[in-house]
Amino acid sequence: MENVIDITNADLPFLKETQTDDTAASDVKEQHTEEAPVRDRPKAPTRRKARTVMFITALCGTAAGVILALSGKADAEAVMGVSERISGNFGEIFLHRAISGGAILLLEFIFGFFAFGDYISWIFPMLGGMGAGFFSAALQKPIFLPSEIAVLLAVIFAAANSAVFSQKLLGLASGERSFMRGMSLSEYCARFAVALPIIIAAAIYEGIAATNFTV
Repeated sequence: MENVIDITNADLPFLKETQTDDTAASDVKEQHTEEAPVRDRPKAPTRRKARTVMFITALCGTAAGVILALSGKADAEAVMGVSERISGNFGEIFLHRAISGGAILLLEFIFGFFAFGDYISWIFPMLGGMGAGFFSAALQKPIFLPSEIAVLLAVIFAAANSAVFSQKLLGLASGERSFMRGMSLSEYCARFAVALPIIIAAAIYEGIAATNFTV
């Protein structure tokens, strides 16, 4: 019994070192696991915040258009253009509204893929609101209010999505996020696909109203 070598104590330091290394590796993994969501946490504004900004700019544009039309300081050619917008047959009026509204949606969609899209997307609701306000006030025919409001809401909705998508792509390119969270490309396209029928419906309504209820 005296010649038996007890190697139990000799293994203890090795076991402790192995256990320490395993614990350290586990702590590193946990630290990376905890830090990953922070890195991937979206820093772009929420869609609700973006819609609020676009809605406010649209209201400012609408107020400016109404004031410009009612103050009598509007250019005579601009007032004539308002009248010409609802002149013609159903097809002409429909195409005018559908093409103009569709062009705005297309520009908003394209700007969503650029870094500067977030900084200029508010221009579209403002210009859309100014046009709607000027048109309604200069023409003084409330029958066109439903179509103007519908188009303006579609423009606001599209501009907010364009701004958010632009910032998400910017964060992805700058390394602030490792993947798109909250709005994928397919969802971005689907949201614009929802806005387009609103423009078309407003164009149909405006064509019917112009050819049947105006003089």
